[in-house]
Amino acid sequence: MIKFFRKIRQNLLMENKTGKYFKYAIGEIVLVVIGILIALSINNWNQSRIDKRRESKYLNDIKKEIQNNSSVLDFYIKNRLPYKIEGLLAAKKYSEENIEIKDTIAFLNNVTKGGMITNGLGILSRNTFNELLSTGNFQLVSKDSIKIKVKKYYWGLDSDDINVETYKSDITKFTTGLRPYNSSNPNYISKYDSKEMMIAFRSVEFRKIVDRELSYAYSLENKIDGLIEEGLEIIELIDTELNNK
Repeated sequence: MIKFFRKIRQNLLMENKTGKYFKYAIGEIVLVVIGILIALSINNWNQSRIDKRRESKYLNDIKKEIQNNSSVLDFYIKNRLPYKIEGLLAAKKYSEENIEIKDTIAFLNNVTKGGMITNGLGILSRNTFNELLSTGNFQLVSKDSIKIKVKKYYWGLDSDDINVETYKSDITKFTTGLRPYNSSNPNYISKYDSKEMMIAFRSVEFRKIVDRELSYAYSLENKIDGLIEEGLEIIELIDTELNNK
């Protein structure tokens, strides 16, 4: 094809048909430009198709991650948090008031539940969101409403990490230091250990630990329902977006 066009140009020049040559040259340039534009359009179309496929994958991954997080929030954290708060309130009442405990073992087992969920939302996954940020692929998510809500959701998890550090109380370390944990008999407490625990739970150090842990427990309680609701909204938006593709 190139040889064919070259031959035409040579013939026109040899015949001294300069006007026709320039017209032909312009036409050839136009054809080349059109060819380039078509190639670019095809390339852009292919890239757009690839990007849409990758976007769908990431949206599905975000959806699955949030669904799993919501299950953990509901089952592992939300259902256990009331027991944590109950145990901490019992410890606070005991350390601040001169009350008599009738069932020491039951009381101590209740108080040690205050050491549950000390890592807060650290057990929830952030892998997909972190990957999107580190690779720069978050821009593949075309819907701004999804982007905004996804960022808000994961920033909520990160802000809880800050709360954990702020209110970190080492309550688990304190209680297990007084009472060795036996997984085969988790409710067992020896008479000596129970006596030591009852004394230690009256201390100023333990009272401060309980107050810090209780502050965190309340902040977590206020956050959980909001995160679950945000997760449901994101999943609904993602489902709508995927159905429209």
